[in-house]
Amino acid sequence: LGFGVKMPIVPVHGWLPLAHVEAPSPVSILLSGILLKMGAYGLIRAVGTLPAAALALQDWLAFLALLSLVHGAVLAWRQTDLKAMIAYSSISHMGVVLLGIAALNPAGLSGALTQMVAHGLTAGLLFLLIGLLYERTHSRDLAAYGSLNRIAPRFAAFIVFALLAAVGLPGSAGFVAELQVLVGAYGRWGAWLLLLSAAVLVAAAYALRAIRCLSTGPERPWVAAPAGVAWFADLGRVECAAAWLLTAGVLAIGFHPQPLLRLMASSLARLASNFGV
Repeated sequence: LGFGVKMPIVPVHGWLPLAHVEAPSPVSILLSGILLKMGAYGLIRAVGTLPAAALALQDWLAFLALLSLVHGAVLAWRQTDLKAMIAYSSISHMGVVLLGIAALNPAGLSGALTQMVAHGLTAGLLFLLIGLLYERTHSRDLAAYGSLNRIAPRFAAFIVFALLAAVGLPGSAGFVAELQVLVGAYGRWGAWLLLLSAAVLVAAAYALRAIRCLSTGPERPWVAAPAGVAWFADLGRVECAAAWLLTAGVLAIGFHPQPLLRLMASSLARLASNFGV
């Protein structure tokens, strides 16, 4: 229960959206990139210490994982506040992590750890960009934006990439993680994993909706812009450098995941041997 609150997992997830919406963007980056992973790491340690209990609760953990996947994705799809949308998508991503842990085999556990890294990078990039948007417009409402691809092309390019990477675009770290979780979970539950495919489709829906609202449509007058800002400014050099740093991590794992996978392979093989795999 404690690890489920920390990750968080439905139904003990209510604190996360409120925390993200109220926190400044740097705190949201730390919260999504580091603090959420402590719960997943603790759960991995716990299943290694208590293998009999993990096997007994395996199907229940998978059920909670799928519930978190679908619930988080649907609520993310319904949000109009950008930070709330990313917060609910984080619940969906933690469902992927829990599903990989519940598989109790090397592929699933490897996918769970990779997803922890991938989510830290992609969610950190999204919260960084949303924070920079808020500094310029003092609004996180999706309806307040439009045609960023014409007004601020660098901004639009990073946001589109980050949203697609968050739903597992091939070539991104999330794709590597979700593929491994899918392989590991299929080896344990087989055709039940059709539910995971449905959840991925819902996740794609929230990302595509956000891209449509941010990048297309009429240009918006930002009447609440900070004093002295007459026009929406594109990303500066320092802002681009920060965004590129996180983007490079997402692409590096997506195109060349072998170093990361080799780093964890032997430890996960020993852990999975506790469950007869």
